[in-house]
Amino acid sequence: MSLRIGLFYPNAPAMHVMSRSIIKLNPDFLSLDVHREIGRTCEELGLDYLFLADGWAGYNDDKDRSRPSRGMLISPILASALMGVTDRIGLITTIHTSWFHPLQITRIGAAMAVLSKGRWGINVVSGSGFTDHLLGQAIAEIGHDARYERAAECMEIAFEAWRSGRIDCHGEYFDIEGHAPGPTIPEEYWPLIVSAGASDAGRAFAGRFADFFFMPGRTPKNLLDERVGDIRKIAVSHGRKGADVKLQMHASIIVRETRREAEAAIQQVRDSVDLDAALGYLKSVRQNVSTYDDIYKEMGELQVREIGMVSGARTIHGDVAEAVRQFEALHEMGCNGVAMTFPIWSPKEIRRFGALVLPELEKRGLWEPAWKRAGGW
Repeated sequence: MSLRIGLFYPNAPAMHVMSRSIIKLNPDFLSLDVHREIGRTCEELGLDYLFLADGWAGYNDDKDRSRPSRGMLISPILASALMGVTDRIGLITTIHTSWFHPLQITRIGAAMAVLSKGRWGINVVSGSGFTDHLLGQAIAEIGHDARYERAAECMEIAFEAWRSGRIDCHGEYFDIEGHAPGPTIPEEYWPLIVSAGASDAGRAFAGRFADFFFMPGRTPKNLLDERVGDIRKIAVSHGRKGADVKLQMHASIIVRETRREAEAAIQQVRDSVDLDAALGYLKSVRQNVSTYDDIYKEMGELQVREIGMVSGARTIHGDVAEAVRQFEALHEMGCNGVAMTFPIWSPKEIRRFGALVLPELEKRGLWEPAWKRAGGW
């Protein structure tokens, strides 16, 4: 299987980089025209998908990750706008099962899957841990494993509704019976399911439901093999094939034609990092997101600036030869998909990557434009 390469879509003015100056260099995040151009650019390049994250707590000038970001847009709404200006590219939207009732998930998903003609996928998140307290005591105080149990119940309800048009659930968290709101989803339009939980409960959820398991790009190979192997065993225990669960990883992209140009661009981003914010990020993710805890616990302060550049992503920073080498390494590690984040996420920067790197990946058989595969995940 060749790599499925997509854009980790910017869901805030600074995407995975903690820098005020980078915010100023990026396009207007609240401009619909900007998003239209980005969506069309990615589709023209032949990228496979747009991966739309969602959250309430992003990088803020006051360094407080507990305060909701003023810039973030809700993922399904942004995806709907992008759906209207694209024809082929996949749209993976993040939906927090702690934030949405399963009937809302059912309605959103049915509309997205049918109207996009099968281009929709869902990244299921059980709860961010950063700002769930804003939703009230019932959500804020639910335990970690219980959040995944609740998420599983949400997905069971959604699957039943999407397949049959009815819901008959008498579970621990929901008691729903009757006709489902919204259309059913034909088999050929069935959504791709993505999950990123690294805990025991998260892996159990992924093994049961996920088509793609999302891991931070800097995950060590031994930990990667262990977690993916465990998830695939769980998948088999649920009557699935282990190979049904594929691995998606996250990479930060800074690529220039020459090494000198690349080093200058990398240094510009590195020097602009807000170190206090990066330290706050490290503290908060280790407390709230187990996916990243094992990766960050061995890091010292000398690596904080790099974290502030890329968050949990693998760095694909350098000239064209280095970028190709890094994509080859990911493929050799067993990676099936790469979600790319650009510190400067302008259409110009994405086109530059497309012109410099994608043809080289295609020559090596690592990737091919989505239209050559007639689309599909």
